[in-house]
Amino acid sequence: MKILFTLKISKEWQMKQQEAYPNDLFFYEKEITNFKQLNEMDCIVTFGGDITPDIINRATQLKWIMVFSAGVDGLPRKEIMDRNILISNVRGIHAIPMAEFIMSYLLHDVKQLQHFYEAQKNKEWEFSHPVVELGNKKIIVAGAGSIGSQIGKFAKVFGMQTIGLNTTGHPVEGFDETFAMNDLAEIITDADYFVSVLPKTKATTGIYDMNFFQSLPKNAVFINIGRGNAVEKAVLERVIAEKTIRHLYLDVYPDEPLATESPIWEATNVTMTPHVSGHTDQYIRRSMEIWLDSLAKFKNEQPVQNEINLNRGY
Repeated sequence: MKILFTLKISKEWQMKQQEAYPNDLFFYEKEITNFKQLNEMDCIVTFGGDITPDIINRATQLKWIMVFSAGVDGLPRKEIMDRNILISNVRGIHAIPMAEFIMSYLLHDVKQLQHFYEAQKNKEWEFSHPVVELGNKKIIVAGAGSIGSQIGKFAKVFGMQTIGLNTTGHPVEGFDETFAMNDLAEIITDADYFVSVLPKTKATTGIYDMNFFQSLPKNAVFINIGRGNAVEKAVLERVIAEKTIRHLYLDVYPDEPLATESPIWEATNVTMTPHVSGHTDQYIRRSMEIWLDSLAKFKNEQPVQNEINLNRGY
């Protein structure tokens, strides 16, 4: 096989895969548009953003695109499906870092760390400021896949009530109960925390409307580490301006990067991070482990890990 990497991996990983597959040819080229042997490649390993319709058309021998990210919504769907090119990704590697991010948000909230940070700057000894626990608080996680399951497991360690939402309501490890997404409106009325890890698809666009936010308890907290399309910009800004719920923790936004004129920057009821919840020093290692396992399976004509159905978008 001829395999092109358009992302950077260490010399150590390059040697490991060459030793494991000595009969295959591995190429490393960051600027894929300049790669003269593109028409000979059987597989491209990429973060996804450099795969355009023109690249698909030029890569006439391409059979497989391995995406070192979870999101594949930016791929040229029609061109790939017309050629029946296999798409797979590294779904699952974000579970621990993103679940850790959720726990950092939750602890930041109940332990009032922002309040004490502001008090520190003002040299104020806020000894009587109320601090509460996560125990017995109800957390609902929409998107009960590998990330959602890990969030549930971490939350249970802190004694939280864990509710998961997925397409069918089938049981998932880490959750006391699971429900179908169609039951969303009925189960959110007593949520303390609502977490969205939904992918970007047509079905998830604008799924959290004003009715959703108005159905949450006034004291609820909304957290989004999935995709920003789940809340339309006008809805998000209205919820923030009207203080429909107590607080929002946002790692993703309808438009990214967030415009400097956005009112979200200065909102006191929002804690922001710049789409970093999936970042980790273990990213390449976990991705390479999935890739090398999938490459072995591909060669043996077995199903690879995390094959993507582009009709669904995940």
